[in-house]
Amino acid sequence: MLVVLVSLWMWVGYLMGFVSLVMSQSTSHDGFSSTTQIDPELFAKAITHAKTMAITNDPAHKHHIRQHQNLLDQLQSGNIEALYTVAQSLNQRGAGDDRITSVQLWHALADGPAAHVPSAVALGFSYAEVDKHLALKYFVQAAQGKGDSGPHQAAAFNAGRLFLELNDAASSLAYIRACANVQRHFPEYAATQLTQTCREAYDTLSLQIRQETTSPPGIQDAAEIFLYSSIDEFPHTNTKEFAMWARGMEYLEAYAALVREGKARGDISGSRKGQTYLLAAQQELDHLKSGYGGNMSELQRYLLEIILGRVQFLMTAMEADEGDEL
Repeated sequence: MLVVLVSLWMWVGYLMGFVSLVMSQSTSHDGFSSTTQIDPELFAKAITHAKTMAITNDPAHKHHIRQHQNLLDQLQSGNIEALYTVAQSLNQRGAGDDRITSVQLWHALADGPAAHVPSAVALGFSYAEVDKHLALKYFVQAAQGKGDSGPHQAAAFNAGRLFLELNDAASSLAYIRACANVQRHFPEYAATQLTQTCREAYDTLSLQIRQETTSPPGIQDAAEIFLYSSIDEFPHTNTKEFAMWARGMEYLEAYAALVREGKARGDISGSRKGQTYLLAAQQELDHLKSGYGGNMSELQRYLLEIILGRVQFLMTAMEADEGDEL
């Protein structure tokens, strides 16, 4: 659907530069209380590398020794944060085998029962250039958070940018909006600069969709994007306006089912059902537009016009077909 994607990519390099921020985004709620079990051979590699981390030129040598011994003690108990620290150190070395081991450790932490959020983020960045679908899996996992950790704001943004690259505008808007609204719903996990970046990226993408002329949204695209097209999250669930939208979509889905079954045209009974569904959808969406249009974003009003225009076109075409049959 979206052909013009270039302007949003100015944000990609910016966010990729946030690697150090992403890796250190607060996970203090987890503390050092969580432990896990990993493959013994992989665990042995972690211990071996951790021992080399004691080498230092730090003037506060005794303090460093105490920290290092503390790390080793935590590792022996299978502490998740200690394993993550070792994985970071391995990855920063840059050697091929060390990086492979770091990714294996991140997998053990992210894929295990703890679903460790920083490890999922690290995997997202590790796979971002080689396997976008796998990177997306881990960014989404981190964006959702786990227990006291998360949601991870930068992971939400990076999930959004990868969805956009994979031409899924609805999911892209959903995750970029989630990034922008972490400040609203989970302020303890939000960074002011990143919140602003996400809001600007959301506005940029919304404008792109409205201005796209080469391949504008069709009715299905418009319906999928609509709910994620307001930074204020309109319409909110469990409201009259959300119920109107949901009923309108149910009627359109009922019409689509007739089309898939080949009964929308050429079958008098099916054709009349189709007209009934389309009329009901039109009424619900017209009520939504007249009653709550002022609460919608510009993108939502644009998408709703696309949907209503297509519904009217289909109704007119069905009436013409019925007239021909008569």
